[in-house]
Amino acid sequence: MIKYFRKIRQNLLSEGRTTKYLKYATGEIILVVIGILIALWINNWNQDRQLKNLETKYLKEIKSSLEFDLIDIDFNIDFNENRLKSNEIILQYVRQEINYADSLSKHFGNLIFTTRTLPNSSAYENLKNKGIEVISKDSLRQELTKLYSFYFFNARDFEMQDDHYFQHQTFVPIVTKVIEIIEVWENGDPINENSLITNVEFKNALVINIKLRKEMIRMYKQLKQKVQSCLKQIDNELK
Repeated sequence: MIKYFRKIRQNLLSEGRTTKYLKYATGEIILVVIGILIALWINNWNQDRQLKNLETKYLKEIKSSLEFDLIDIDFNIDFNENRLKSNEIILQYVRQEINYADSLSKHFGNLIFTTRTLPNSSAYENLKNKGIEVISKDSLRQELTKLYSFYFFNARDFEMQDDHYFQHQTFVPIVTKVIEIIEVWENGDPINENSLITNVEFKNALVINIKLRKEMIRMYKQLKQKVQSCLKQIDNELK
């Protein structure tokens, strides 16, 4: 094709048809420019398509991870609500607001231990390594960043620094001194019923543990809302 155009130019020049040559040369330049613009457009289109496919891939992976995280969060909420109920009932008993009954055995065995957050963050970390800008929507990118960098981090930090420390350093030792745990989360009995009712240390530990259980539940429910919000935005973006 290039040889063909060159031959036309040479013929026009040899025939002395300068005006036509200039018009032809101008037309040829315009065609070249149009060709370059088309090539650039195709290249940009291909790049945009590749980025969109990459974004879709990461969003699907993060969506799958967050759906798994929701299961973990729901378990944590349920676990802490059960512990809260048992601690409140036993506190009522030691305050002599309710009488002893065989049904309390389950609650005596259900006082201790707590939960921890295990976010499945591998998909998000892969996205960060690739470049968070792959997510084209600003609001979604910001929500994902806050979810992983703040809300998940805050949950794990509170668990480890506050609740786990209290459980293992204070609450479990106090409980196991006065309660015979026959089977964890199933049943237990006071070692000495009379001294248990007058044990201020045990009562105080129950009060603090109840407060922590409520705070854990509140935190998990907030985390659940943030995960659900991100999932909704991801679904909208994938559509």
